[in-house]
Amino acid sequence: MREFMISALALGAFLLVPGVAAADDAADRTAAIQLCRGEIASQAGLDADQVRFDHVRVRPRIVRTHFDVWRDGQLTNVVCDVTRARAGELTVAAITPALLTATAAR
Repeated sequence: MREFMISALALGAFLLVPGVAAADDAADRTAAIQLCRGEIASQAGLDADQVRFDHVRVRPRIVRTHFDVWRDGQLTNVVCDVTRARAGELTVAAITPALLTATAAR
C-alpha cells in the first residue's frame, strides 16, 4: 500500500509540474522572439521586418531562437539565446554569429 501511494504521488507530481511550466513557455517564447528580433535588427543595422523568425526551443533556463537574416544578398542563420532570471525577466545572453563585427567591417 505504501509503495502504491509513493508511486501515485510521484506520477501526480510528474504530470502536474510540466503543465505549470508550460503556462509560462508561450509567453516566454513570444517575449524572446520580440527581444531577439529587435536586438538582431539593431546590431545588423536592419529593419525588424528583415529579420525573419525561423524556430524556437524552450529549455528550463534558456529560450533559443533562430532567425534568417538577408544582408547584401547573403543569408545568415542567426541563433539568439535568451536567459530567464529568477524574477522572470528575459535577457539576451548570446547572439551567434556576432553581427556587430560584420557590420563594422563594411
